[in-house]
Amino acid sequence: MYGPFEYLVEERIAVSERLLEMITLEKGHFLYQPPQRITPMYEIVSGAVKIGAYSPEGEEVCYDILKPGDFFGNLDLLNGQFCEFSKTLTPTKLRVYEVDFFKQLVTSQPKLAEWFIKELVIRWCRAEDRLFAIRSLDPEEKVKRILPHFQDQIIDAFGNSVILRKLVTLQDIADLTGLTRQTVSKVLQEDSLFTPKIRKRVLR
Repeated sequence: MYGPFEYLVEERIAVSERLLEMITLEKGHFLYQPPQRITPMYEIVSGAVKIGAYSPEGEEVCYDILKPGDFFGNLDLLNGQFCEFSKTLTPTKLRVYEVDFFKQLVTSQPKLAEWFIKELVIRWCRAEDRLFAIRSLDPEEKVKRILPHFQDQIIDAFGNSVILRKLVTLQDIADLTGLTRQTVSKVLQEDSLFTPKIRKRVLR
């Protein structure tokens, strides 16, 4: 794993807490919500974070589930077109970068620029893959295509081991596949890959 923090350590560059600090948050903490548009950049050290937006009815709509090594926040490059929330799904440890400092690092240092472009392309490809699934696959295949993204075992801020899939709700899967919660539930109940015990523990 590589990124701005590893670069700073490698180059022995010391920075102030104003530019980079470490925080630990409990499960269920919102880092930002609409209408907030100005945010730092966050790097997940341990734990997991859900990012998404709100429907016209005020319900959460999941964009993605992020894990250690992922970055999120508003780089402020889209003329104010930023309207999302971020919420911790476990006790979570984060590095918090002042946004201009983060942008300066990833644009002025060739090694970091290459890393950052790769990260963006990975996220872009993941979004395209999900869009393809929503448009082209039947409900069962949509669900099967999304679940491998949540097979990782992660460590939360307190050192506890957590299977990422246990943090994903039926509604999260529905949001990411363009299905209804009821359809996702039916697909999983009919899929022999999911035993009743696993469904009970993982999906709520």
